[in-house]
Amino acid sequence: MHNNRTGGCQSIKALLAGAVFTACAAFSVGAAEEDGDYAFLVRHMPAKDRSVVSEAYLRANVKLAQEARRTAPWRDTITDEIFREYVLPYSSIGEEVDDWRPLFREKFWPLVKDCKTTGEAVQIINSKIGNLLGVHYNTKRDKPDQSPFHSMRIHMASCTGLAILQIDAYRACGIPARFTGCNWTTMPGNHSWAEYYDAGKWHFFNDPEDGKLAPPDKSWFASYAGQADASSPRTRIYAARWSHGGTWFWKTWGKPDAPSSVPADDVTASYKRFGEGIPAASVAFVARDESGTRRPVEIRLVAPGSGKVMAGGTTFGESHDMNDHFLVSLPQGTKAIVVAKAADGTWSAAGIAEFTSGQRLFAFKVP
Repeated sequence: MHNNRTGGCQSIKALLAGAVFTACAAFSVGAAEEDGDYAFLVRHMPAKDRSVVSEAYLRANVKLAQEARRTAPWRDTITDEIFREYVLPYSSIGEEVDDWRPLFREKFWPLVKDCKTTGEAVQIINSKIGNLLGVHYNTKRDKPDQSPFHSMRIHMASCTGLAILQIDAYRACGIPARFTGCNWTTMPGNHSWAEYYDAGKWHFFNDPEDGKLAPPDKSWFASYAGQADASSPRTRIYAARWSHGGTWFWKTWGKPDAPSSVPADDVTASYKRFGEGIPAASVAFVARDESGTRRPVEIRLVAPGSGKVMAGGTTFGESHDMNDHFLVSLPQGTKAIVVAKAADGTWSAAGIAEFTSGQRLFAFKVP
């Protein structure tokens, strides 16, 4: 092998050491295209993968990604840049490396091959992925950033692991996808979700709830994301990418609470519209039993003195994302007695909810 200065090809060892790849002019057109994608993948791969990922794995990944692009009905909407950043990569945020692409191609492509748009395909994948892969939301998972096969082995994942699964399923079908997330500004916690690319714009779908999907860009977390604080790196919204985009994803999937080594774009501005028109005061309600498990409990908000019921509903159980709570919005300055319904049908006071500016969390214990 010759080095770059002579215009020849470099060895795989040189690539894995971080050297820039130069394709051989003698390659055929198809091989030159592959080497371009392969070089991009290697040049920007996480440092930790360089000692564990084989050349054979990377080349197989490239071929399958290229096949997915060639056969996708929406292929003409995917530029080379979008393909390399958001279809070609084998991981999203540096999770453990799995050979997920052949399996996910086999499972999901037959379901979406006749779809005309990525949005149509994503909606089908989202409605099937949990049962097809046997993975459902559960905070008892081993860790947030589980790889696809890890989540499939234990049959559970939280929002981070579910987003990784969704992204990989999309990419296996030639759909550009990226990992997105943030720390909340208005309440404790954080969230991660998958974005998909459709006709030049990025979108998201809600996670399936009771077998139904919300329309594109409609979700329980949209209003929270719309209130992200761009003034602090910690509370911005980030979208991961494969090559360095000028900033780094603030780690929301574990410790330390600091910037990660995952390249990202700051996409806070694109979510601002979801925060427009949010009421001045809201309270999120969560009921937990003695073990800390979230329970669905019917509650009513009663006006002190008059006894008038101002609002009511049911808190969410463990099947919902840990940051997804029953939310009530009332005029700023309102105070309400929270009464909860017990299993025997009796009602008892759980405390006083105060609707000050912004958003607050009201947590209470149940037997």
